[in-house]
Formats: sequence, structure tokens, C-alpha cells
Amino acid sequence: MTKKLFAFILCISVSPVFAHHSFLSIYDQDSVMTVEGVVTEVWFENPHSRVYIEATNDKGEKVLWESETYPRNILVRRGWKHNDLKAGDKVVLKGRRAKNGTNRMQMLTLVRPSDGWEGIGFGEDSID
Repeated sequence: MTKKLFAFILCISVSPVFAHHSFLSIYDQDSVMTVEGVVTEVWFENPHSRVYIEATNDKGEKVLWESETYPRNILVRRGWKHNDLKAGDKVVLKGRRAKNGTNRMQMLTLVRPSDGWEGIGFGEDSID
């Protein structure tokens, strides 16, 4: 019995701990903004997919924006495919700005104007 208890304690003590957060704790639901730019990287994975976009700010400087959205399994159910977005795609990203003022947002929608492809992240009416 002691060996089994020791093995159990060892397993739970070395296992990674994952905590989920509420998006409302990070993003301001009243601060919806739009960013136009070029995709630099796409993370189509769990626990949250991300799309990174390089945009030009008001001063003419290049800035990197991180947008966070649902995990890949939910995006697939919403019609996304792993190769829908690629680095170099010009996109328009709409989302909720991070409360801490960083260049990070909760993706609501993402549109590629060249062909009209639209990826719904959380959607306009979501406050998840």
C-alpha cells in the first residue's frame, strides 16, 4: 500500500498543472477594435489557438499583435481548417483589447479581404 500511495503522490506532483482562465479577466469587453495587417504566425492548437499579425501603428511603426481564440477542435466545428491561414496573408482582425494595454486581443472575427474568407473566433455577441 505504501508503494502505491508513493507512486500516486509522485505522479500528481510531477504532472503539469493547467489552469483555465476567463477571457473576461484578460480582455475588456467594451474595448472592441480592428487591426489590419499581415499574418506572421498561426497556432492552430489547444488550449487556445492564436494568430499573430504585424500591423502599422499611428506612428508608422510595425507592431506585432497577438490574437487569442478557441482551441482547434472548436474552430474546426466552426468551419476552420488548419491551413486556412498562412504567414503572409493580409487580414482584418476584430477583437477585444487586453485590459493591460498590450498588443493582444480576444479574436471576435478575422477576415481575409483577398478572397472573403472569414474565420469566426468568439463572434460579435460572445462574452465568454
